[in-house]
Amino acid sequence: MDKFERLNFINQMLILEKLYPEEAEYYAKNRKALEHGYELHYSWLVESISDPLSEDQCKQVLDILDMYRSITFSWERLHDGEEIPSKLKFRGFDGNNETAQMGYTQYFINDLDRFRELTYDSDYCDFNSHCPMLGKYSRMLTVWKSLDSFELSEEEIEAVVAA
Repeated sequence: MDKFERLNFINQMLILEKLYPEEAEYYAKNRKALEHGYELHYSWLVESISDPLSEDQCKQVLDILDMYRSITFSWERLHDGEEIPSKLKFRGFDGNNETAQMGYTQYFINDLDRFRELTYDSDYCDFNSHCPMLGKYSRMLTVWKSLDSFELSEEEIEAVVAA
């Protein structure tokens, strides 16, 4: 980071110190690291910012959510009023290995209030499956997309879930 970039960030830290007096000490420490050029600490300025999830990765998550919406609505249509079995419910993504996908799912469902049926009447879901799921979901998506229908039969639901 050159001196002009540092100067920009220093000025931002000064503004933030004034805007948020309860956090002024935090911003002052970051400003000091920038003023003195302590490069080791530059990464601390962005440690709370997640790595990006690409457009393709976001679309993959949305495809998975759409597939589970199809499974959920199809089950409800076929089994009027029966609770959906847990093996058919969307479990989420692994919090250790698929963190970005899990975070995007939380954002899309909890923050944007979309695909609410996949919370299965829970007030808040963290969508942490506690085990890797992307491989399984990819196989399921291949089968689901080959069916070329949103409304699934009992056999088609079983085929998708068994993939």
